[in-house]
Amino acid sequence: MTKPAKAADPAVETIATDVGGVLYYDEPFELAWLQGVLELAGEADPTLTIERFTAEMRRFYLQRASATASPGLYSPAGAHAWTSVRRRWSDLAQLVPGAVTALASLAEHRPVCVVANQPPECEEVLRASGATEHLALVALDTTVGIAKPDPGLLGWAIEQLGWNPATTLMVGDRPDHDAAPAQRLGAHAALVTPPTGWSAPPGTDPALVAAYREVRAERMGVRRHPAADHSLHARDLADLATRFADRAPARHRTVVVR
Repeated sequence: MTKPAKAADPAVETIATDVGGVLYYDEPFELAWLQGVLELAGEADPTLTIERFTAEMRRFYLQRASATASPGLYSPAGAHAWTSVRRRWSDLAQLVPGAVTALASLAEHRPVCVVANQPPECEEVLRASGATEHLALVALDTTVGIAKPDPGLLGWAIEQLGWNPATTLMVGDRPDHDAAPAQRLGAHAALVTPPTGWSAPPGTDPALVAAYREVRAERMGVRRHPAADHSLHARDLADLATRFADRAPARHRTVVVR
């Protein structure tokens, strides 16, 4: 259910958007990674049970709730599994329904860019989905060298494009990684919570999926951040596009940066 905005919608001339949780789901990548770690760790330790693995997974995620999944679980299995996931990135990607259409709608009236913590393989998914043609810039932590929650990643994109932070809206799914950095720069923030429409990659252990869903729900509660109280709230990107459709400013021509 869409939460009401805490304040009046701001004047927005430019939009930056996250990718994971906005344009495509993060969960399939995380589950593919966890399944890979489980298999590799099991090869190294034949006594490893799914119960012991999921318990360790819970500790891994909930003790570092402000971070994203990384190769740190059962190293070096985690690092090897992450490499495998990156090779499969395009096949694992599951777009949020209606997200690319909504992106196109927003871009008809306002310049839009991507600002995200994603591997370089993300760009291929954006190209294949048709999202790239609507973007003025793709700024990824892995290519720029600055990662959220450092506000420098969004700041870099704003500077490259010559945008005004005061009229820029950052769209994301995390108060700590998306809303807070934007607000530190004097920009606005919108938080989306798309319906759970993802599916687990084929071959994922059902017990792992069940445990992951529980941990995912707990993580969303732990991520609560004061920045959320000063953000707009929408169901998804399509909901946000509808909100801004009736008050769209004249579209300023923007040079697309690749």
